[in-house]
Amino acid sequence: MSNKKRFVWPLVLGWIVLAVVALVWAIPNAEDNLTAEAEDALQAAGIAATVEFEGRDAVLSGGASATEQERALDVVAAITGVRRAEWADVDLDTTSTTAVPGSTTTTTTDGTTSTTATTVASGDVPSLHASLSKGALTLSGTIDDSQAAAQVAGIADLIYGPFVTNNLVVDEAVAGAGWVPNAAGLMQFLPIVGEADLSVSGNEAMLSGKAGSAEKKAQLEAALGAALGPDVTLTSTVEVTGKTPPIYTATATGNGVVTLGGVMPDQPAIDLIANAAIEVYGAENIVNNMTVGADIEDSFSIYRIPLTFAQFRPIDEWDLLIENDVISGNVRGGATFDFASAELTSELRTLLDTAAGILLRNPSILLTIEGHTDSVGSDALNLALSDARAQAGVDYLIGLGVQPQRLFAVGYGETRPIADNGTADGRRQNRRLEFVLGPPS
Repeated sequence: MSNKKRFVWPLVLGWIVLAVVALVWAIPNAEDNLTAEAEDALQAAGIAATVEFEGRDAVLSGGASATEQERALDVVAAITGVRRAEWADVDLDTTSTTAVPGSTTTTTTDGTTSTTATTVASGDVPSLHASLSKGALTLSGTIDDSQAAAQVAGIADLIYGPFVTNNLVVDEAVAGAGWVPNAAGLMQFLPIVGEADLSVSGNEAMLSGKAGSAEKKAQLEAALGAALGPDVTLTSTVEVTGKTPPIYTATATGNGVVTLGGVMPDQPAIDLIANAAIEVYGAENIVNNMTVGADIEDSFSIYRIPLTFAQFRPIDEWDLLIENDVISGNVRGGATFDFASAELTSELRTLLDTAAGILLRNPSILLTIEGHTDSVGSDALNLALSDARAQAGVDYLIGLGVQPQRLFAVGYGETRPIADNGTADGRRQNRRLEFVLGPPS
């Protein structure tokens, strides 16, 4: 990958980009379709229940027994596209992501079902326990602030979903604390290291885990300390392993073949990534050049990479690189402009619709749209034309509801050809838009 195509993000934002690259292209998102599928599945299972959807979250109701309720949750959660299923007496805004006083049964997309009692003694101090291991987050504890609990749920789902077990409880009888309103911020920093365990009780916090370097340990401690605030004493026993981050590359060149490369900590990590790629693209289309290295860190990114393949499947050409904890990427859709025109063709609009879907479903992603031209015409005219092409892409995405501050338009004129300008086909390929994850380099 050209250095011009790389950008440097802060570590945390880099991990968030990977985390929000989810399986949206393999999942039907229309609530009506999910409702119809769920109703058919419940009827086939002989369960009398009503189901409604809020996005991909199912809410069931009816006069079923506790056993039937649990079976109904299992049936609905098994449907492709359903994020979680809950019974109607559970507050969807604060569960399982977040529990509310009473008793909550939750089934997640990985098939696990848990029932959580939420009764706590009046006057208890607020608490939060977050454990990160092999890409999965487990949450528990009790806080008094339902809004903070909902924010924790949202951040956890955004960064770690679908690998989240959330038994966080809301009880207004629990005392407050200065760190509670910012509890969601704590979730953002754990992926700085591959393994972490954070426990907060009242104004005391304990942090353990493993970090590849002293720098990562210090970064995690500083970030958590700032999020907890000056009233909380943070004690850290994070172990520094001295291991180096994994390197990962993936490239799709437009012929249907995806080439994987890089250095991973062990064979199971390689198999995890390769098998996910094979499931989406087929074994005959995967070239696996990944190798096992010595003293490679078991980082958070390893467990998010498998989720990227379904996301990028509809796109012809793309590449992704993770090196030294920096993520970079580039996307080409194969759609081009007419000669000397900045008007979006139907193919370009289709590509932009795909980009809009990624952005609207994943609110942490920033996107740079690059405009390019062929070599016909002066440098000045081509630069202006490329700017207009990039801006046309940005304007189209804004029209679809993407926030303007998340988009960047950059024109490169004729300076970055991908094909021979000496041929008509080469010039056509060079009249294009490209998409880069993150702000301009």
